[in-house]
Amino acid sequence: MTKMQRTKGAAGERELFALLTEQLGVTVTRNLTQTRGGGADSLNVEGWAIECKRCESLAITSWWNQTQRQADDLDRKPALFYRQSRKPWRAVLDLHHIAPGVFTAPGSLCELALSDACTVIRESLGGEA
Repeated sequence: MTKMQRTKGAAGERELFALLTEQLGVTVTRNLTQTRGGGADSLNVEGWAIECKRCESLAITSWWNQTQRQADDLDRKPALFYRQSRKPWRAVLDLHHIAPGVFTAPGSLCELALSDACTVIRESLGGEA
């Protein structure tokens, strides 16, 4: 990964985490250890492992696999957020974590607008945020 790609990724994380902080009411910050040891981009939202991608070429399947692997390692629910230039943030969540009574097995993914994903995450926090 080039320095420019790392800089763009870090800027994307800061942008997303400011939006998540505003919409969730929980301070969301970068997981600084993730660059050395791998892991989710943020762990501040209880129960969720958040991965952030700021990239022009979409690789959602690959990104999701990474997000899922990291979440499993941490015993958390995966949340993938991504954005291309001049486009809004999008989220990918597993319907199993949204409606486990209906989607009994993991693997049914849905793509949501940022605000809708924040609604789902807030609800999972018990409406505390």
